[in-house]
Amino acid sequence: MEDNLSNIQRQVLIIVDKWVRDKKTLVSRSHIIKEMLDNEVADFTTIYTLNALIKKGYIRRSCVSSNKTLYVQLRTIHYDN
Repeated sequence: MEDNLSNIQRQVLIIVDKWVRDKKTLVSRSHIIKEMLDNEVADFTTIYTLNALIKKGYIRRSCVSSNKTLYVQLRTIHYDN
C-alpha cells in the first residue's frame, strides 16, 4: 500500500511518525508545515498533502479548536531512522 505514496507524502508521514514516537502526543499542522517549509515545500502543498493522507487512511484530523489542527497517526510506513 505504501507504493502509492508520493515523496512529499512520505516526508510528511516521517515527520508525523517521529513526532509521535518522541513526544507521544498529537502533532500539530503548524509543526508539520514548519518542518516541510524547512525542506522547501510550500505550505499549501503540505496542506494538500495532509488532506490526501487523510483520504488514504494514513492520518486522521483529531481536533480543530482555537486555531489549532492536530493529527493522529493511523498507519505507519517503513523508513530508515
